Amino acid sequence: MNFNPRKLFVIVGNPDAGKMKTIRHLFQRKHFFPFKGPIKAAGMGNREFIVINISDHNFRAEHYLVRIKAVMQCHVESRASFLVVLSLAFDDSARDVKKILVYFNQSGFDIHYLVLYSSWRDKRVVGEQDLLLLAQQITQGAIHMLDRLVTKSELRFNQRTEELRLLMVALLGEKR
Repeated sequence: MNFNPRKLFVIVGNPDAGKMKTIRHLFQRKHFFPFKGPIKAAGMGNREFIVINISDHNFRAEHYLVRIKAVMQCHVESRASFLVVLSLAFDDSARDVKKILVYFNQSGFDIHYLVLYSSWRDKRVVGEQDLLLLAQQITQGAIHMLDRLVTKSELRFNQRTEELRLLMVALLGEKR
């Protein structure tokens, strides 16, 4: 039997890491409609993706989890990979992502957490405590660190986005 689970890419980072800017650059579009058909990213061949995102100012983990489940159920028959944008929050607030990570752990996808280490807006980076908590929460999947410092540098931001694209292409080529 040939078992090859679908890919789930989770772009994670602090609220101002440039997650939305990254996916807009990667897919060369401003808006994503996850309940419509899959989309393609430039430079990723004919690979199809369902992008599930939410802006940080609207982020409530409970509502976002409902949306993630609904989108994934809508595309259960699709062969497209999923890409989810997620802010790291482990503070027991309405933004805490632990329940989302539990859902991903139980999903059966081939999961890759793509951590945007540096902030786009200022010199902050993802804290060691948040990285440790992320690693502790993940029982299914792999963490990939994109540690290029990008603070307000379009050049370094573009380099980080290209590193992300190349990593995703390599991971999509893997056979499991």
